[in-house]
Amino acid sequence: MAMRRIVAIVLPQLACELVKQRGPVSPSGKAPLAVILGGDDERWATAAGRPEREPPAPAAVIDVVDDEARRYGVRPGQKVVEAAALVAHLAIHRVTFAEIDAALGRVAEVALGLGATASIQLGEQGAPSRAGGARPGAQRASRAAERASSGAAARSPWGDGPYDTVWLDITGASHLVGGEEALLDELCERVAALGHRARLAIADGPRLAQALARFGAHAADGGRGAEASIAPPGKGAEALGPLPVQALPVEREVASFLVRLGVLRVEDLARLPRAQVAARLGPRTSEVMELLAGRDPVPLLPFEVPRLIEEEVLFDEPIESAESLLFVLRGMTSRIASRLAARGEACGRLNVAIAYDRSIARLRQGEREGDGSAEPSPEEEERGPSLRFHVDMPVPLSDAGDLLRPLKAKLERIELAAPAVGVHLIASRITRARRVQLDLSRDRSADPDSLPALLAELSAEIGAERVGVLEIADAHRPEARSRLAPAADEAAARGAPRARGAEPGAAIPDGGEAPALEPARLIAQPIPLGRVGRGTIVAIDRHLYAIERLSFVMRLDAVEWWTPTPASRDYARAWLVSGSPSGRAVQARPGELRPRDGASASSCGEAWIYVDRATGEAFLQGWCE
Repeated sequence: MAMRRIVAIVLPQLACELVKQRGPVSPSGKAPLAVILGGDDERWATAAGRPEREPPAPAAVIDVVDDEARRYGVRPGQKVVEAAALVAHLAIHRVTFAEIDAALGRVAEVALGLGATASIQLGEQGAPSRAGGARPGAQRASRAAERASSGAAARSPWGDGPYDTVWLDITGASHLVGGEEALLDELCERVAALGHRARLAIADGPRLAQALARFGAHAADGGRGAEASIAPPGKGAEALGPLPVQALPVEREVASFLVRLGVLRVEDLARLPRAQVAARLGPRTSEVMELLAGRDPVPLLPFEVPRLIEEEVLFDEPIESAESLLFVLRGMTSRIASRLAARGEACGRLNVAIAYDRSIARLRQGEREGDGSAEPSPEEEERGPSLRFHVDMPVPLSDAGDLLRPLKAKLERIELAAPAVGVHLIASRITRARRVQLDLSRDRSADPDSLPALLAELSAEIGAERVGVLEIADAHRPEARSRLAPAADEAAARGAPRARGAEPGAAIPDGGEAPALEPARLIAQPIPLGRVGRGTIVAIDRHLYAIERLSFVMRLDAVEWWTPTPASRDYARAWLVSGSPSGRAVQARPGELRPRDGASASSCGEAWIYVDRATGEAFLQGWCE
């Protein structure tokens, strides 16, 4: 049986990256950033349009800082008032546990294409690995409230936080991509496409891999060293030895006590007598002793991939410009494209909901209605005022640029009724993505995705009902023989049988007749001409024409007799001329007419007319070419 192999994907700047994805963190865009985790209820209240939350209290504890704030001396665990004393222009934002869970879920989703099981949460040792139960974000929020009420430390490197790791079980799967090093490289690219910086490591268990990813030699310079980030099978204890004691699942006070004693690394702790070490490690002694021996049997709780792909961004400061919204949507479509690529799927519809600032939206709506206080609709009362629209893709798409183009075309034609406080994007109608085989027989080939992307953009510009493919229908009347059908998948279109069993350019069967020449252009509404014959003068588009010649084509008798208005018609081709007699047409050869010498091309034309046999009245239906 293959030894268990687990990848740990640690995102040390996840909370800061989520804030930066919303837009500039400050008016200058260069301020140091600190993040406080939690406040789910306040964030959702802001998204629903209720009054803005209050600024973080001076006693609030900072959870994450970016590199710029760290250079100024700001550290996780400091209070807001302490950090503000060090950096006056420090930008402080909140990130909810729901946002953290959603971001970790996206990483788990793109990683699932390379392994059997992905997880954002570990199970209990000795308990079966199972999905379900309370939502991780809700569990974390409740545990954070318990810590706050009990006066416990706000952060711990183990247990309740930080929440920055995704695990992937790659047991027996690494050889499919060329080995463990190639698999780490592929994972780095996929996580970077989501806009995150990651540290990765492989070991025999999730906690061993997480410790290597967080505290390995590659963590100092942000790179990935093959020797430091990959623990050979069965060598977990040796790989854990050079790491600091903070890499073990011990409380902060215990780790500080060991450092004061001179026990700086894990291998130093492993050389001490086990009985004396166990008395100092606190409630997690059994876990630490197993890790020192290189054993890590903790199970993974499988991550359940949602059927619909959703992306949501909530703004700390409302925005009013379409350019800012497009900047946010560009990142959202990029993340959706990465998730679709990992699934091997494409989406056929994008649903967009732009939440408005409730107070300003009501004020402007009241001004438009002239009374200054408009009663909100039941939907606005429940969800808050918002702009909702969707973009249908004639052909399912999965590329980030192709998904953004129709959204951009739609948004540029929309005027926001109030400042936006959030954007919610849902990719629905998800189906299997097309796979186009490479064409090696030609020097140049057309991009198979260029036409679907153009159709999606046109659908957003002029409406999906006006974009499609002309297809042949089974009908006797010429005006009903073609219809505009929605653009379908190219493979499905190739597999569909052609109507009437005719292929373009197909030979006429032996003994059959060549079909009658049909009009090249039909008029939407036939033009009445009255009773006609050779030499009759008719008026078309404020011009007078004389019928030079009539040629019978076919007769339709009681077509669609089962309807209330059956049609009985005689179809004919009529040569129309106007101007001087020199413009009259002559017959060049049987079946072909051309103007006489000296006649202009605009002075004659071949028309397609029919005569209603019930009334004897003629109608102009189209033109032949």
